[in-house]
Amino acid sequence: MRMAVALAWVVGLPLTSAAAAEPAALLAASAPASSSGPAPTPTSSPTTTPARVDATALDVNATGIFINEAGDVLTARHVVAACRSLFVIKDARVARARVKVLGTDHDLAVVGSALRPLLAAAFAHTPPGGGTQPVFAAGYDALRRMPDRATAVFNGLTRPGAARADDLTLLLPATHGASGAAVLDGAGRVIGVITDRADVAAGDPRAIATRADAARYVVAVPVDAIKTFLHVNGIPYEETDAPQLEPLQPHAARAATLQVGILCGG
Repeated sequence: MRMAVALAWVVGLPLTSAAAAEPAALLAASAPASSSGPAPTPTSSPTTTPARVDATALDVNATGIFINEAGDVLTARHVVAACRSLFVIKDARVARARVKVLGTDHDLAVVGSALRPLLAAAFAHTPPGGGTQPVFAAGYDALRRMPDRATAVFNGLTRPGAARADDLTLLLPATHGASGAAVLDGAGRVIGVITDRADVAAGDPRAIATRADAARYVVAVPVDAIKTFLHVNGIPYEETDAPQLEPLQPHAARAATLQVGILCGG
């Protein structure tokens, strides 16, 4: 209940009747029982206010990407499909979010909120080829804690021959909360969205043959499937073949600008 009060205070939402009644309930519980004697003399007491929630300290469930100036956020469907309440976090800002579209053919979803981007994603017009390519991808929480975020260029590779129509497999040190993270190519364009891990123990053909290496393989929805999903559902986006970064500019910094944290309640 106290967390509901604090979150409502941060995002400017009205409190529920139960949350709003909490201070009164606490006072009633601490008041002495009535008696026939004279009423006690009122004494002053210090005024208390709800503690401010530091949005930068909240641990998120997943990641999303700003995809247009309206603030639409692309993420993984499995992250938001069953949420009873949903919040988008960007730096020190928190906003209640709503699901706008859930994908059927791919693990994709779009959510909306009152937050607006400093920069929206640019999707690659031409999909990557089948050879090994350097990429960058990391979840929102991982980026916040990354010590070399201002200088990191690449942290992964596409798997040779894995740029198929149904998925994109990457050699990447993805951590918890990476679902919904953007996969950036060498020019800073989005070429995929992380949705899953390749599991060799379950016989997943996308994984390689050794258990130690398989844990580092992750699966992303490729750019053409993303653009089809957005187009069919009337969600505006930008696509281009123009480089968004110079070859040695830090990709981590761009990813951090594009991405938001997703916090699911219930």
